[in-house]
Amino acid sequence: MSRPTAGAAMGGGRAFVDATGTPVPLRGPVVRVVATDPGVGALLQELGAQLVGCAGTLEGVEPVGDERSPDPQAVRALRPDAIVTGTAGGRYDLADPALLGRLRDIAPTVAVDLGRRAASAADLRALLGSVQPPPLRSRGRHED
Repeated sequence: MSRPTAGAAMGGGRAFVDATGTPVPLRGPVVRVVATDPGVGALLQELGAQLVGCAGTLEGVEPVGDERSPDPQAVRALRPDAIVTGTAGGRYDLADPALLGRLRDIAPTVAVDLGRRAASAADLRALLGSVQPPPLRSRGRHED
């Protein structure tokens, strides 16, 4: 199954195929993202994503419920462009499978397989487009 390019993921009219093999139609550019657990959230942060919420505890990120059990109202309040979850046994890794439908009503919900970290990072880069962490720079003399 072919993966979309970043251009396609950025609302080019094609669905994004996630780690479960499910086509996920995107509604436009993906900028604001919510993670359903800290492992997914940490990977999104490494990639420079604008992580606006995370289920579970992740330093510096708005909590939206317990790990793998996000509160749909809290997620909706953050107005994410996408929700990213992990996989377990090829399925969405959520504490309650009924949550998936409620999350999909809020934003496209994409699964990544953290057991295949490099592939997941590549998939998320395609989903997010050209988002990258800011470059490190040395401090100038005037910033001491």
